[in-house]
Amino acid sequence: MSASLSYDTLVAERHQYLQPLIAAENPIIGYIYPHAPLELFFAHQLIPTLLWAEPKVPGAYEASLQTFCCSYSRNLFSQRAKNHLPTLTAIVFPGGTCDSLQNLGDIWQARFPEDTVLRLTYPVARDETALTYFTEEIQNFSKYIEVSLGHKFSMKKYNEAVALLAEFRAATQFITAARIIQPECLPYTEHTKLIRQFLTAPGPQALQLIEQTVIQVQSALRNEQLIPSVEALRYGILQNNLADLSIPLSKQGPRIMVVGGMIDPEGIAVLFENAKTSADIESAEIVLDLLSFTYRTVFTSSPSLQGNPFHELAQSILSAPAEPTQEGLPNRLQFLQHVFDQFAIDGLIICEQSFCDPDQFEVPDMLKLAGKKKMLTVRLPLDPEFSDQARIEGRLQSFLETLSARR
Repeated sequence: MSASLSYDTLVAERHQYLQPLIAAENPIIGYIYPHAPLELFFAHQLIPTLLWAEPKVPGAYEASLQTFCCSYSRNLFSQRAKNHLPTLTAIVFPGGTCDSLQNLGDIWQARFPEDTVLRLTYPVARDETALTYFTEEIQNFSKYIEVSLGHKFSMKKYNEAVALLAEFRAATQFITAARIIQPECLPYTEHTKLIRQFLTAPGPQALQLIEQTVIQVQSALRNEQLIPSVEALRYGILQNNLADLSIPLSKQGPRIMVVGGMIDPEGIAVLFENAKTSADIESAEIVLDLLSFTYRTVFTSSPSLQGNPFHELAQSILSAPAEPTQEGLPNRLQFLQHVFDQFAIDGLIICEQSFCDPDQFEVPDMLKLAGKKKMLTVRLPLDPEFSDQARIEGRLQSFLETLSARR
């Protein structure tokens, strides 16, 4: 039996990704919401890094946070109180997305006045009024960065960042679509690692690793003439139009999908691979996840270089898929039904991060839809540190064994 994978090891690797940037004294801005305006940060000569939960961080939130705050907020606050966060020039919090993260930003600013705390408030709709509001909000946000940090907006840096992020999205969209059709072309662990490495330390080096992987995946698919199907699927996902696609799916083993909110996909990959080993069911594959830091990040449309950059950024961010506060439940369930039908999903893993209400409110409707499709489901109550790893892997093992027996 192969050795178990460790989430702690993955987190240690993220520190290694960031270390060269910190050593070179680059100004780094931390963010915690997936739809942050990364191109804008680069335009202000800031390097954005996606923050993460730290395993075994000592608790320090009790004096400042209510017990119902989400576990992700608690972990981040505890890291800051214990000086476990990487060195940051500033940290940006979202407004208008969920109460927990908005309150965390308020408390952070009061408890750590020496930190530069920024806030970008998102609209709760996707109409023209929302676009107008968000364009102005991003422009004001940019001005505040300039005033508070002294980093002016550079159109040259902005254009470079748009190109970098567009290449990242195009490459990872291709890999995602390829894995839906033929998941064995790239392990889910490698898929999530590539995305996380880029979001931790975005730049040409991380992009190069992704593009090298695309070449390898294309080589594996070329002999079977699957590349046109992958591109058609990628375009269909971007257009939210899956109903009319004809997709040649690989069906070697159980095909599994993961849903949830701001869950760490690399952590899910660790739990899943360890459960597969314990169940001795190597053919089972996660063919797609709809998690925040993979699918939702990857399938955000890139801003156009034509027109007002703040307007184009607003339009880009509002195009992001699968956001409870913007899309509305009927549209999300309709998309989910198309995914179940078109991607031949056998099993559904529902990740429920402690006290994360926006995504957990949808769980009953997801279960009802999966039940109509006679689909096996498992609910995983998680904290962001994956501290209960053995118990969760046991639930996944039972899920995989039951799913395998069905086939």
